[in-house]
Amino acid sequence: MKRAFIMVLDSFGIGATEDAERFGDVGADTLGHIAEACAKGEADHGRKGPLNQGAKSDPSWAGESTRRFYRFHSGGNGWQR
Repeated sequence: MKRAFIMVLDSFGIGATEDAERFGDVGADTLGHIAEACAKGEADHGRKGPLNQGAKSDPSWAGESTRRFYRFHSGGNGWQR
């Protein structure tokens, strides 16, 4: 039986979205910054295996992903696509 795991990492940051400036999130890319630190050898030295992920600091990747879902913004904007 195949399994799927859905992980919700609220406020983790996987890249900038089109409205990032409105929320003070320009340059937000926690996952990409972790990957960059790992590539430079600045990560936890006890970790084993590579850390490979496609987004890095490419905001277009995050934009493509988030456009497929409706998100509720707490700033009074309501539901947006």
